[in-house]
Amino acid sequence: MTFQTVVFYVFAGLMVFAHGRRAWYFYGASASDHRDRMPTYILQWEAMRWARAHGCTEYDLWGVPDADEDTLENEFSERSDGLWGVYRFKRGFGGRLCRSAGPWDRIYQPVLYKFYERWASR
Repeated sequence: MTFQTVVFYVFAGLMVFAHGRRAWYFYGASASDHRDRMPTYILQWEAMRWARAHGCTEYDLWGVPDADEDTLENEFSERSDGLWGVYRFKRGFGGRLCRSAGPWDRIYQPVLYKFYERWASR
């Protein structure tokens, strides 16, 4: 009997969800090692292909800086704070910018929620 050692490195990962005709890129990350090889680009491409194979016609990259479209286009190459690097990455895939109402909190425990708000603002 022979054994072979297999070493597997993870340089990037992502989560995508699909429902109906839409898929959402929910979260992704990459390691600093081999970032110059841009593993997140191939992952996004494969996620888009996966979504299409599952009948999706829309792929939502979900999340850009909270600025108007002119500001986004004029400042994306100079800014790196907040979500600007993420916007630059997503912009490279083309597509169109769509705004939505954003997230809402349904508060079931108002007193506990006040503590949460104080903690989150730190």
